Amino acid sequence: MFAVLFAGIAMTVGEGLWSNTVAFLGIWLSSMLGLFFGPSVGLIIQEQLDKEVDFTWYFIFVGMWAVFAVAVLVIRVMFDRISRIRVRFIPQLEAVGGPLMGILVAVVFTSFCTVTLFRGPINAGAWKKSDASGWVESSFQYMLTPMMSIANAWDEGDRLSDLKK
Repeated sequence: MFAVLFAGIAMTVGEGLWSNTVAFLGIWLSSMLGLFFGPSVGLIIQEQLDKEVDFTWYFIFVGMWAVFAVAVLVIRVMFDRISRIRVRFIPQLEAVGGPLMGILVAVVFTSFCTVTLFRGPINAGAWKKSDASGWVESSFQYMLTPMMSIANAWDEGDRLSDLKK
């Protein structure tokens, strides 16, 4: 997860405030769609393919990422069409806000990756948290927090409470 976080920071910190804000909105909306509609899509695909229950977590995991990927593409194209003119900010705000928004984009994306791992292989028991060292477990819990806070605020905390185990 640290590799995802650092790669995200490296890719976004040099972008401007406007680009990172648009990217943040796209990733935030797409991650919410992926978390809330992805498991249903995965279960529908599993039912259509008539696969065993043992494979359910695979389909939930793929469903979340498929919905996320399609949503990111659609939202990014939509935002690019709506916002053809790039907003310019005062240089001081651009110099500070651009990298900060880039870090926020990386944190939200890393948190989405962590949530999908918890909803998929870890909750299914395919990956065991108990096998990991203490710092790995605490790192996963730390990286899970931003997306869980966003999702609980979005959904008023009803659907995703099973991830706090």
